Amino acid sequence: MEQHDQRWIDELAGLGYSAVEPLAGGMEGAVYRLGGGTVAKVWGRRDERDLIGIKEFYDELADKGLSFATPRILRIHGSELGHCTIEEELPGTPLDQTAPCVDGDPGPRARDHVLDVLAELGAVSPSGGLGRLPVMDESVPFRDSRSDWAGSLTALIHRRLSRFGPQLDSAVTDLPGKAERVKRLVRAWGHGRDGLVHGDLITANILVDESLRPTAVLDFGFLTTPGDPAFDVAVTASIIDMYGPQHRRIEAAFDEAAIKRFGYPRELLLLYRAVYALITSNAYDPKGADGHFRWCVDMLERDDVVEVLNS
Repeated sequence: MEQHDQRWIDELAGLGYSAVEPLAGGMEGAVYRLGGGTVAKVWGRRDERDLIGIKEFYDELADKGLSFATPRILRIHGSELGHCTIEEELPGTPLDQTAPCVDGDPGPRARDHVLDVLAELGAVSPSGGLGRLPVMDESVPFRDSRSDWAGSLTALIHRRLSRFGPQLDSAVTDLPGKAERVKRLVRAWGHGRDGLVHGDLITANILVDESLRPTAVLDFGFLTTPGDPAFDVAVTASIIDMYGPQHRRIEAAFDEAAIKRFGYPRELLLLYRAVYALITSNAYDPKGADGHFRWCVDMLERDDVVEVLNS
């Protein structure tokens, strides 16, 4: 999580915002409330060109008729500290604060609302700017008009393993064999309808009203792309409570509800978890010395995942 920085508070005060208040932090950066219905988001690793692309993405997403709000960039500001965006403040309270988890479990009502959000995003017909975002720390769009989901995903797996394969290979049994089986299965399975994949849909990124109805969704960008909606379901179910002692039970409850609602094969959800582990293992630490890397290793060694890869 990006930490709040007094230098940015001073920078924003210099722009005329006299009541800057640290608000939140996420994978992409720190957020400050500015007053007057606006917030500032400090981006840890995005340049102006990236942010122009993100603004175009947000502008196009706003026209998709979603029942909840999504971010809108009003202004891009650059300084020696980096870049921030001035954005509309979105309505609602984070779902994880409104429906506190019990042992990591947000409960059935909150789970149903998360699935509501996934259903709406999965029904989006991506076009134009929605397909031009890079993912993670890459500098080029994950997909273009000539590439399909399966081809883009297998290419991303290849690029990530070219960079970080040695760390994973030292920790994962038969990594080359597993990676090849993952790519083969993605090519066999991954040719369905595209929706919009959020890629980091945790309860903190969903704002809700007092009845838990989603009012806004935040923090697009980390793995946001046109793609198979089942990928977003698989990832969300696993990262709602990544590190808690009940994470497998919580994941299973999400799977059960998602399979009932969307009809996805359980094997596809497990395959996409293996994909997520391969592509994000070093997203937070290039050396793989963090908890996320260990989580990805464990996912690639899980009996149920290995069984699907060997099928």
